[in-house]
Amino acid sequence: MKEWLGRHRELTQLTRPFLTAHAELSGSEQLKALLLPESIDQLKGYLESRQLVDLLDEFPAQWAARNLVQALRPLTPRMYSIASSQSAVDQEVHLTLANVAYEYEGEARWGAASNFLARLAEGEKLPIFIEENQRFRLPADNSRDVIMIGPGTGVAPFRAFVQERAAAGADGRNWLFFGNPHFSSDFLYQTEWQRALQDGDLHRLDLAFSRDQTHKVYVQDKLLERAGDLYSWIQGGAHVYVCGDATRMARDVHQALLQIAQREGGLDDAQAKAWLDELAAQGRYARDVY
Repeated sequence: MKEWLGRHRELTQLTRPFLTAHAELSGSEQLKALLLPESIDQLKGYLESRQLVDLLDEFPAQWAARNLVQALRPLTPRMYSIASSQSAVDQEVHLTLANVAYEYEGEARWGAASNFLARLAEGEKLPIFIEENQRFRLPADNSRDVIMIGPGTGVAPFRAFVQERAAAGADGRNWLFFGNPHFSSDFLYQTEWQRALQDGDLHRLDLAFSRDQTHKVYVQDKLLERAGDLYSWIQGGAHVYVCGDATRMARDVHQALLQIAQREGGLDDAQAKAWLDELAAQGRYARDVY
């Protein structure tokens, strides 16, 4: 059981199929009511706020070991963007991760992969694999400008991009938009970005620390503030990259780019969408979101 639950089954994310099986086994009318069509919003909230251990504790049921293992979802690989260029670090691979943690009824709950990685001792080994992403690559033409939008751990591939462009002596300019809650605790790779600016490897840096002032500021707000220059760079052939949260950030950034096309290019809604679609078709608007 230790082997199966520790390495082969998902324990941190509850699923509707498991909840259905557990409701039947436990005989809980409360769980069965949660699965009714009219309870979809309550079910969504329940699944998002609890882990497997919370369900088993709240609604006890007599699971046989084999049946429990079979009912749980297989543990899927966790994908991380490589945050380093081999041109800079040779055979090393650097990762950027947030140790996912939250509290449920006074007890700590942890993300599976991030907590596992954070607890590794020096010298420990673990299985990894490389999955290539052909759609999220630097332009073959080193004279092209690059615009990188990566709040939070989404900044990871852009650290690799800047390292690679510096090592290659790229003529194109590099512009990074980065955001996180607080400057004092969340400015990932701060000294590296400052050094890159001084060395000319990073040409522009726009920062959005959302919780450091009363009015929240996000990367999409910074995009709109720099609309004129941003549109000029894109029209001049720049490639635009977005990495990070898919649920809100990527959507808001997409909307900001559409607004910029309308404001700076005089395009209507349909034309702005066609403009962004064409950039994507050309490989000049690439997203790596999760």
